[in-house]
Amino acid sequence: MALKPSTLIILTCIALAGCGARFGGDATPASETAALPPPATPSERAVQVAWTAANARYCAFGLNPQKLKSDYLNWERGQGASAETVQSLGATYDKAFLTFYDKVKETPGYCSKAKIEEIRPEINRHLAGDYSPRKKVQESEEEPASALLPRTRPDDYSLDEALTPTDSR
Repeated sequence: MALKPSTLIILTCIALAGCGARFGGDATPASETAALPPPATPSERAVQVAWTAANARYCAFGLNPQKLKSDYLNWERGQGASAETVQSLGATYDKAFLTFYDKVKETPGYCSKAKIEEIRPEINRHLAGDYSPRKKVQESEEEPASALLPRTRPDDYSLDEALTPTDSR
């Protein structure tokens, strides 16, 4: 039985579809490689994990913030962090956790359905051992959302602001 020319062309296309990376092609489009965020610093990771823990705690996710902290610090040790660095990161985590928890308490209606849907993937990422900071959402220059909403994300704060607890007197 002879194959129709159109069938032969389709089979050839299917066979060659996955060959791009094997024959010198790039398997990742250039737009994806250019958009990769710069590597995070250990302090940025500690602040991100603390933000997740504070939000999860306030919104009653049942996450143990100290267990998450311990898992994160063990991960940093596994990455080669010295004992002094790990101790410093623990202090950074504690300060950022208190800061974010205090700020969240000040925001009425904070644990909305939208906020919970934002927090859940962060919790799951950290529980799976991914401690990289989340990618920042690009805002339109014409109408920045941050001007309308309270600052409730870790990337809304500078590192110094995240480590400065509010006065709760």
